Amino acid sequence: NIGWCLIDVHCNSKKTGTSLDELIPHISKTIRKSGLLLGLEAPLFVPMRNDLMLATKGRNGEGRRPWSAGAGAQVLAMNIPIMTYLFRKIKFYDPDVDILIDPKRFAPKERQVLLFEALVSGIDKGNSHVDDAQIMTNYCLKYSKKSQLPPSILKHEEDTSYFNLAAASLLRCGLTKDVSLMEKTSPIYKPSPGGF
Repeated sequence: NIGWCLIDVHCNSKKTGTSLDELIPHISKTIRKSGLLLGLEAPLFVPMRNDLMLATKGRNGEGRRPWSAGAGAQVLAMNIPIMTYLFRKIKFYDPDVDILIDPKRFAPKERQVLLFEALVSGIDKGNSHVDDAQIMTNYCLKYSKKSQLPPSILKHEEDTSYFNLAAASLLRCGLTKDVSLMEKTSPIYKPSPGGF
């Protein structure tokens, strides 16, 4: 159950599909011209709290659908091999790709990819995974046209550190050597009605 949408603003083209193998050449072609936002609709990092009773509590800002609830926990597990497969294939097509989890480091420039967690849920959801991907892509496009990134819904939480599964996957694929990234968050973008 995969759905994707890629908008190339340079070509003014939009492509959708359900196969990652069809998406990867489009990513490779796009990043040769500009930076790319890459959203995965699954939790990319989990909180590490000192109080064990709060270990699976939702992350501050994500609302009523926490990462650890049924659907979130399921896609978290499913995303690990899918995300790693995607990173390996992107690296195969472009060994110089720079996949980032920190929006402050995103320029954007050629061969730079900012990875984010896409939270499309509740009334925002479409009728399919492709619909969800299009909803998120259109939301990000509104900000891109203003040379901005969407606001992350994640809010600071005292006495909380994180374990970033996306960073672990990047390490596994040889796309970073920075072990400290495993303690960082990734941005979480959630479409809002009207975009801004």
